[in-house]
Amino acid sequence: MANVAFRNSLRPLICGALSLLFLATKAAASVTLSWNPNSEPDIAGYRIHYGTVAAPYSMSQDSSTTSATIGNLMTGVTYTLAVTAYNSAGDESGYSMPLSYTAGSTKVIPPAALANISTRSQVGSGGDVLIGGFIIDGVVAKKVALRALGPSLSAFGVNGALSDPVLEVVDSTGVVVISNDDWNVPGEEVSAAGLEPTDAREAALVLSLEPGSYTAIVSGKEGTAGIALFDLYDLDSPTGRVANISTRSQVNTGDNVMIGGFILGGTGATEVIVRAIGPSLLQLGVDDALLDPTLELYDSNGSIIATNDNWRSDDEDEILETALAPTDRREAAIVATLIPGAYSGIIRGAQNTTGVALIEVFALNQ
Repeated sequence: MANVAFRNSLRPLICGALSLLFLATKAAASVTLSWNPNSEPDIAGYRIHYGTVAAPYSMSQDSSTTSATIGNLMTGVTYTLAVTAYNSAGDESGYSMPLSYTAGSTKVIPPAALANISTRSQVGSGGDVLIGGFIIDGVVAKKVALRALGPSLSAFGVNGALSDPVLEVVDSTGVVVISNDDWNVPGEEVSAAGLEPTDAREAALVLSLEPGSYTAIVSGKEGTAGIALFDLYDLDSPTGRVANISTRSQVNTGDNVMIGGFILGGTGATEVIVRAIGPSLLQLGVDDALLDPTLELYDSNGSIIATNDNWRSDDEDEILETALAPTDRREAAIVATLIPGAYSGIIRGAQNTTGVALIEVFALNQ
């Protein structure tokens, strides 16, 4: 039987539910994968393909039944798995729908999607600083780089850039994990990652963070104000993922709006939801919240992908299905399936209103 004919006649494989089997050592784990059988009479076996990236997979294992246990997986590393069938002539089918699994976890943790996330906004004094929240998802520590840029923005035509930004990282208990004023004190790891800022007054850190929620606070040294950029880089994509990013700051008019950028990694399309939150911040004690935020989503070419003012006015059902719908109808949200690349979300106030807003990006790959 010809290879092409076999591929066309083979019923698509469907992977079943994953069950987990943990080994005794911390360094390795295993996972048991099962799938539906194919009906061709000359099926000789199945082959499980897997690796830390999708096809072409780096490893494989054969099975004569419709289940297999894959061992010696490194705890905390996300693997992608797919199954093929082969017949007695040795002809092999195409891949099944892939599944992803983070070894050592009790749930399926999708592979990293948000490779880089950033927000540019106004930094004031007191409570009007730039606050960036993010979640590290996984079972082991993830290495990330964080930066707070100010002076170098002037070279890109940004007027009123923050002259000396300070960066603090706070964990979910409110404890300051680490802080930095001038990135090159010390700056060896930042330089090794190729992420050194161009101005010595800017702040940057490379650190490993355990899974959990964190807050990055960008302020001006000695209470100074200006426009700053906060960004985060995932330096260890196979281990866990950066599940989402949210940044709270002042939204003004003209060029002083809030701009949230993100880069999607991987090889396939990823569904995301981008939210612009304003009125519901009043319940959290933010007195000067932006009462009617609008949201625009752009690709790397500056082409607009979607816009939204009140989230119930566009794709309401799709937004509700994410379980991440805003709580106030005046807030904005966009759900989009995006290919790997760079994107920007811009928050403005309807009718040029101003106030504090929150931009959020969630990767919805499940």
